[in-house]
Amino acid sequence: MKHFKNTLIGIVFILFLVIATLTTWIYSQIDSALPQLDGKQTLFGLSASATIERDLQGVATIKASNRVDIALATGFVHAQERFFQMDLLRRNSAGELASLFGAAAIDYDSEIRRHRFRERATSIVSQLSATDSALLKAYTRGVNQGLKYLKAAPFEYLLLRQEPVEWQEEDTILTVLSMYIDLQYQDGKRERTLGLLHSVLSPEVFAFLNPQGSRWDAAIDGTEFPASSLPKAPWPSASSEYLAVYSNNQSRNKSFASAMPPPHTRAKPAQNEEFPGSNNWAVGGVISSTGSAIVANDMHLGIRVPNTWFRASFEYKDVENTNVKVTGATLPGTPNIIIGSNGHIAWGFTNSYGDWSDVIELETNADKSQYLTPDGYQSFIKRKQIIAVKGQEAVDITVTDTIWGPVIGEDSQGNLLAYRWIAHDKAAVNMAITEFETAKNVQQALAIAARAGMPAQNLMVGDKQGNIGWTIMGPIPQRSAMFGETPTSWANGENKWLDLLPPEDYPQVINPKNSRLWTANSRVVGDDMLKKIGNGGYAIGARSSQIKQNLEARTSFDEQALLNIALDDSAKFLLRWQDFILSKVLTDAMLEKHQEWHEVKDIIKDNNLSASTDSVAYRLVRNFRLNIRDQVFDIFNENMTKLDENYSFHTIRHQVETPLWQLINQQPENFLWRSHESWAVLFEVSLEKTLTEMTESTTLAKATWGKINISKIQHPLSRAVPFIGQWLDMPEVALPGDSYMPRVQGPSFGASQRMAVSPGHEEIGIFHMPTSQSGHPWSPYYGLGHESWLKGEVSSFLPGPSKYKLTLLSY
Repeated sequence: MKHFKNTLIGIVFILFLVIATLTTWIYSQIDSALPQLDGKQTLFGLSASATIERDLQGVATIKASNRVDIALATGFVHAQERFFQMDLLRRNSAGELASLFGAAAIDYDSEIRRHRFRERATSIVSQLSATDSALLKAYTRGVNQGLKYLKAAPFEYLLLRQEPVEWQEEDTILTVLSMYIDLQYQDGKRERTLGLLHSVLSPEVFAFLNPQGSRWDAAIDGTEFPASSLPKAPWPSASSEYLAVYSNNQSRNKSFASAMPPPHTRAKPAQNEEFPGSNNWAVGGVISSTGSAIVANDMHLGIRVPNTWFRASFEYKDVENTNVKVTGATLPGTPNIIIGSNGHIAWGFTNSYGDWSDVIELETNADKSQYLTPDGYQSFIKRKQIIAVKGQEAVDITVTDTIWGPVIGEDSQGNLLAYRWIAHDKAAVNMAITEFETAKNVQQALAIAARAGMPAQNLMVGDKQGNIGWTIMGPIPQRSAMFGETPTSWANGENKWLDLLPPEDYPQVINPKNSRLWTANSRVVGDDMLKKIGNGGYAIGARSSQIKQNLEARTSFDEQALLNIALDDSAKFLLRWQDFILSKVLTDAMLEKHQEWHEVKDIIKDNNLSASTDSVAYRLVRNFRLNIRDQVFDIFNENMTKLDENYSFHTIRHQVETPLWQLINQQPENFLWRSHESWAVLFEVSLEKTLTEMTESTTLAKATWGKINISKIQHPLSRAVPFIGQWLDMPEVALPGDSYMPRVQGPSFGASQRMAVSPGHEEIGIFHMPTSQSGHPWSPYYGLGHESWLKGEVSSFLPGPSKYKLTLLSY
């Protein structure tokens, strides 16, 4: 017995030593992955010594003798702080995530591989200018030395049991192409959806569901387009050839609508209103407190740990030996300041949602081995792709190409579809944005924008002289004719892309009479300028309209006034829905039937409806609108999905607000796919559903907006390994704001930064950023700055006093 006891003690002691040793080793590995903040480090490729200073929050000031050395030092910093984030961005567009995460990523990689972005990125690198090439080489050299001089690989690779792969020059191009995937449709889904509707529905019904304008239009040139009228004939038309195609596959005596499952058995539709985009606005010097323009910008993206952006300030001498100082946000993986101010100009972006792609209907021979072109039939190009997969054998796939772009699938009639996308062009990416760092005025900035290679954005720029301007920044395709809203054939040569729009023809607005400009992903301009840009799925203009109203409500502005606009969570978009519930739903008859709804009426009589965390009224009105939309379009969406699995209501959800409002107010009897016997019943069911969802775990009086709009800002790995989230993720807190207001905010989506800055007056500028500079949870500034973003408190645009200083030596 004593021998057994001693043996047991020995085993426990050995296990303790093993666990202690393993824990110590893991701790040392994670600790060793922290970036070097102080001291000296020698870097190959520097022409002279450089310094990296960080303030209390880790905001970096990089000082070097020239722009190439800045690029090298920036690469070093990015790798030390954010290499895993950079790795995900390049793998995302290259279709190489499965080699990191295993079989779970095979489907995504297979879909992305059809774009052959790694091959295209290599081609882009080969044709860059000498200046751009030098920046890219220096940045790449800096990244790999930054990774090398970490004492251990970033901690994420330890958890994944992987080794990081060195950076290549084309990986920076892939990083930008990853933003194309985020900001534009990589699968043509919206155009395919419109194409299905156009083929299925009568012209008047299609026009009704695809309105060109709404009451929310807030274009900066004042153009307005009317909404379409309600269809007069019964719709959807049962005589459509597409419905006939469907009915051939169904029982002859079973109608299309009756083939639907009962409402209570249908999958609940997604109520996600997130819309990758942004807000920006500017005021001219004549109405600013500084006499210079003031530019505000908040870019709306998915928010995760670490944040998309990395704050930095660059100080160097340009080719004319002039001192340059530019401050703002960089994108790890690239050597540029993306948004910011250089003392002469300040600039920011919103996603443009122009028409930057086309779905092409291919006319094929009988066995689909060839497709018709203006030069006759051609064979498809088949390319083999090998997807490396962690933990298993590689997967071989074949992608199919045409002269116009990759084959992306079939339409509902079995016709093959190809995709022409500006992201496939060599002009898709270049380093022209670097020239913003030395631009002196609005005119120079607009000229640079017309030559830039990046996902096309609404550029908002203001200068020290008080001028403000807007244009599109990024390549714009020219079409041979007005087409592209729905899929078309290019077989006879009438439909095609010509050269890119020349810089001198770019749309622009400079110094409007009211000294105010704004954009928020909705239509910005009309007439000839709109013809050049097209419509790639604009947001409804609710945010733009509200920003415009806020700008028109004041006669003068400072940075705080512009920040206040960014923090505006008043629900002007929902005011008419609030009134609709009070006047059309909570009628005397309905209140008599549902006595408990008197409480609902009392709650939503809120005179200041806003997405504040303590508002029950906001949550109720918002969710009622979404449930009404689901009820109205439920059968319609089910039927469209049966016709074509690629139909996506999500891609057109914003534009249907206008026809939805017309339907519920005019309540036509010729809408055949209403899922209830009367409109009144539909309204009643929608409110019942809203209240049931809100009171599932609490009383109505306590069912505030803050109970469901709770931040969920996570590190990518904590979703897969939840227990590590307590160290990696940001605290969960109730958030004000939502989708259709300036303060865009969801649990893990919203303002990835906020900025208000006047060029030449950066010392009083404001900058917010969620999460923090660091990607390492043991960093001394991990999470710092997040609180200011949460609360909307003023925080400095410029870096604070230096707390850490690293000197980079050349050799």
